[in-house]
Amino acid sequence: MSEEPETKEEAKDSKQEKKPEDVLVETKHSIVIDGVEISYTVTCGTIVLKEETEKKGENAGQAEGEVPKATIFFIAYVRDDVEDRSKRPLTFSFNGGPGSSSVWMHLGLLGPRRVVMGDAGDLLPPPCALEDNPYSLLDTTDLVFIDPVSTGYSRPVPGEPAKQFHGVKKDIESVGNFIRLYCSRYQRWNSPKFLIGESYGTTRAAGLSGYLQERLGMYLNGIMLV
Repeated sequence: MSEEPETKEEAKDSKQEKKPEDVLVETKHSIVIDGVEISYTVTCGTIVLKEETEKKGENAGQAEGEVPKATIFFIAYVRDDVEDRSKRPLTFSFNGGPGSSSVWMHLGLLGPRRVVMGDAGDLLPPPCALEDNPYSLLDTTDLVFIDPVSTGYSRPVPGEPAKQFHGVKKDIESVGNFIRLYCSRYQRWNSPKFLIGESYGTTRAAGLSGYLQERLGMYLNGIMLV
């Protein structure tokens, strides 16, 4: 017995793209740094980055709405035993390339877990493994690792060309707008804020310092260049 043909309404619904949504996961962990056990929360996933559009015609120049442009992947490590987060430093980190995700700074240097390496810092033969990182900065600052669009799991939304994010200006804008979103959603505007960038990430950090201050009204407390 054959199935009934799909109605026009059902066909229309099936063709509609699902609107991008934030996808976040939280887990709890602990690590010992300098003899002190630190409990922390990990938030991992993607946040939808939107861009304001302007009306055309008679009302040109007025804001019309927000259009999803990309989903930004990040991993955040936040220490749990903090009473006043306005005094707790917050550090945003990224690598360079350009075209690299933040995995190197994350799993090679700053994060609470790192890849097991040899004495000279060279990678060991497979199988690779992770270990607690006694040199992580988590004891003194919360950490947020950002993957710029087209790196890691960050992608433009369907229909948006990826190349628009690959220029110096748009790269800075998209990363800066993510930082604004993160600080707003997690109430960290008053926290001392730092950037740490590696390779091309040093150029990005320099550009971000101006963009965050001049366009978004966010003042940094320091920049680290690797």
